[in-house]
Amino acid sequence: MEAKRSRGKLFTRPEKPREISITDRNVAHLKNLSRLRLCSTAQLAALDGGSSQKVERALLGLWENGYIERPESQVTSRRKEKGSRPLIYGLSRKGASYLRRHGFEVTRPLLDGIDKHKAAGWRFIEHSVGISAFFVQLELAIRGRQDLGILERAEIFADAPKPVRRVRLDARIPINGSPRRCTVIPDGIFGLRFEAEGEESYFMYEKDRGEMPVTRFRNQYGTYVAKKLHIYLEASRQRKHVDELGIPNFRVLVETTTPERVDQMIKALEELTGGRGSNIFLFIDEATLAESDPLNAAWTSGKGERIRIVD
Repeated sequence: MEAKRSRGKLFTRPEKPREISITDRNVAHLKNLSRLRLCSTAQLAALDGGSSQKVERALLGLWENGYIERPESQVTSRRKEKGSRPLIYGLSRKGASYLRRHGFEVTRPLLDGIDKHKAAGWRFIEHSVGISAFFVQLELAIRGRQDLGILERAEIFADAPKPVRRVRLDARIPINGSPRRCTVIPDGIFGLRFEAEGEESYFMYEKDRGEMPVTRFRNQYGTYVAKKLHIYLEASRQRKHVDELGIPNFRVLVETTTPERVDQMIKALEELTGGRGSNIFLFIDEATLAESDPLNAAWTSGKGERIRIVD
C-alpha cells in the first residue's frame, strides 16, 4: 500500500516498475483523470465504487509505469500534515496517448499542459482538486437515476459553430468608465438531460475559495467576483453562449466558503443589476453543499430564492 512507502519514494518512480495489464478499471481511472484533470485517491476510489485498497494498488501500478503523474508540489502539504492527505494524481502524456489510441477523447489543454501540472504549485492543485470534488459529487448523485443524465462534452458542444477546446466567454463591460473587453473562463461546465421532458440544461461552475475580493475599488483591472458576474451577465445578454458554444441556455453555479460570502455576492449582483438580481446565478456555501449533493442541495439564486438545480 502507498501508506507504507517513504515520502522520498512517493515521487520517484522505481527503475523497475511492477508489471501491469491495462484493465477496464485502469482505463476508467485514466478517463476520470482526463475529464477531471487532478484527483485525489479518495475521489478516484469513490468513482470506482470498489475497495479503496484495490484502487490504491491500481493507481500505484499506473504511476510506476508512467501513465499518470503525482504533482510534486503536494509534498510540502503532506509534510505539514504528516502525510495524512490522500495522494493527488493527474494524467500523463503517456496516459493521454493511450486513451487517444483507443478512441477516447482527451482535450488539447490537458495534453499541452501536463508538464506544467507536474510542477504546479499547491494552491493550483488544491483548487483543481476542489473542482473535482464537486464533479465527483455530481456524478455519484446522478448514478442509478433513470430520469436524469449527464451530457458528455461532445453532446454539449455538438451544435457549436467551431470546435470548443476551452470554454470561455468574453464581453465588453465598463471599467473605470470605459468599455473594456474582458474574459471569464469557468472552472467547469456540464449539462443535464431531463429524460421525461426531453429537455436539457447547461451549467457553468465556479469554485470560489474566498481569496478573491468580491468588489475591488483600487485596481479595477484585477480579478474580483463582481467583475466575473458582470462578464457572465453581459455575455448572456449578447447570447455569446449560443453564437460561440452552441448551447441554448446556461446558469452559473458558484460554490463559495461561507453563507456570509454568498450574501456579499448577491449584494454585488444587485448593485450590478439595479437591485433586480438575476436568476442566471445560483450560489451555495461549502457546508450547505456538503450536507447534501449538487442535485438536491438548496442553492440561493441571484434573486434570493432557494431552489434546486433540478427544479
